[in-house]
Amino acid sequence: MNRLKKMWQTLWQEAGGLSPTCREAARLQSEALDRRLGLGQRLGLRLHLLLCKWCRRYGKQLDFLRAAAHRQEQHEHGLPPQPLRPEARARILRRLLEAGK
Repeated sequence: MNRLKKMWQTLWQEAGGLSPTCREAARLQSEALDRRLGLGQRLGLRLHLLLCKWCRRYGKQLDFLRAAAHRQEQHEHGLPPQPLRPEARARILRRLLEAGK
């Protein structure tokens, strides 16, 4: 039993060397939205995500925000342009003139 425990600890320490820190994992997850990560980065990130529930949660939050932004973008494209009402234009102009004094 003790031998198995030592093997597990050694494996865990070795895997920790391949796995990025939480800060690096967060950065890699963000970068992965914009570009394809290298093989080593992908493997290290996957290993880290297997071990860290907080970084998995962060990744789910990123996915949610990206999907919500995409849905909002699609929604806005379907709407006709909304011109600014004359009262709002006058109010903005008045404030700009007041600020310039």
